[in-house]
Amino acid sequence: MNQDKNYPGRFPWLHEKGTFLLILGPVLLLIGVSVFSWYLDYRIDQVEDKMQYVPPRSYQPPNLENYTAGDIDVDKLRVRQLVYVPVYSHVYYQGGAPYSLETTLSIRNINPDQVIYLTTVQYFDTNGKLVKTHLDQMIKLSPLQTIEFLVERRDSTGGSGANFIVQWLSERETDKPLVEAVMVGTSGTQGICFSRMGIEISSTSDGDQTE
Repeated sequence: MNQDKNYPGRFPWLHEKGTFLLILGPVLLLIGVSVFSWYLDYRIDQVEDKMQYVPPRSYQPPNLENYTAGDIDVDKLRVRQLVYVPVYSHVYYQGGAPYSLETTLSIRNINPDQVIYLTTVQYFDTNGKLVKTHLDQMIKLSPLQTIEFLVERRDSTGGSGANFIVQWLSERETDKPLVEAVMVGTSGTQGICFSRMGIEISSTSDGDQTE
């Protein structure tokens, strides 16, 4: 009993140090977490500095020599399809004022194993008049390859009812390519962007021809 009564008096430092440690512990933990977080940020910054940023290149018309079809026998391309793609070189707003747009026609071979061929990429205006022919030869799209054609914003020849006609071919049944047009326009702080998918208008197989 006497020892229990005298214990606090014999070890007053234990009470003082214990209180001090209770305060110091969370502070040290907080400092440790902060230092570790700083170190992680530092390492991440170093890694990012070593990674080379490659900005997207400006659009250049596709070099068709890079899409050469080779000595393929056209008669063996048994599957043929025409695709109609709606395009808007401008839309109307504020009671009929034209809002000019820039268009990217994207043709994507979505099959990971099979090639397809393109024979026709033609641009027509609102009245159905041929404005431009983008292909003068048959070309090949390798598996998962994409080719793009641009109609600049300053080119208003197509009008609000313009369209592309695309014909693709393959030796056998395959996944249909993704054919779409993406329209973009900006004016001051305003902008607009939308896309339109191509629509199949005719197709043949088993050796039939589509003109």
